[in-house]
This record gives sequence, C-alpha cells and structure tokens, in this order.
Amino acid sequence: MRFVLIRSLLFVLALSVTAGTSVKAQATKPTAGADAKSKSAAAAKASAEFRRVPQYFAQVDLSPDQREKLYSIKEKHARKLDQLEAELASERAAAMTESEAVLTAPQRAALNKLRVEGKAKAAAKSKSTTKKAN
Repeated sequence: MRFVLIRSLLFVLALSVTAGTSVKAQATKPTAGADAKSKSAAAAKASAEFRRVPQYFAQVDLSPDQREKLYSIKEKHARKLDQLEAELASERAAAMTESEAVLTAPQRAALNKLRVEGKAKAAAKSKSTTKKAN
C-alpha cells in the first residue's frame, strides 16, 4: 500500500512538473511601506501561473471557455499538489537520513566530500555553459 502511495505521489509530481502546474508559494513579509501596487503585482504574478494551459493543449484549438475551465482546474488542484510535493520532499529527506545512518563515520565523511565535489563540478559546468551562451 505504501509503495502505491509513493508511486502515486511520484506520478502526480511528474505530471505537475511536465504540465507546468507547480506553483511555489512565496513566503514574503510585507514591509511597512508596501503599497497596494506591489501587493497587486504579486497577486498578478501568482495568478499568471494559472493562466497557462498544460503542454500541447494550446495546439488543439481551445475555445476561450475551455481555457477558462483549464485555468480553474489548475487553480483548484494547485494547493493539493503543493502539499503532495512538500510531503514527497519530506519523505525523500527522511529516507536520506535513514540511509546515511547506515554508514560509518568515515563513509559519511567520504560521502560529504563527494557531494561537495559534485556541487563544485556542477557549478563549474554551469559557468562554462553560461559563458558559451553569451
């Protein structure tokens, strides 16, 4: 049963990523001088995430009514998808913590060293591709 739940969560996550439905909530604290204009801009940006149809849907000649229904569906499911993504991230972190607990201290140190090297390598690769693009 747990495998089916995890598999279902992975499917939903993959579906949301490929369909572009993932909406990340931004935790921002309004400053004392924040005006209504900046609040409406933030709301418009969040709303704009729902104003996209899933991949390939735009190529099948949707009517305006169909588009509005799709936007409504995305908005309706966004909160649940965010909750599932957070739950999945939590499960992954718990699994990693348990996995690391199996290792000896020297193995954990070696693992951490490999991770640091991997991040450095990825950062260097990212910088080189950025230079090529410019």
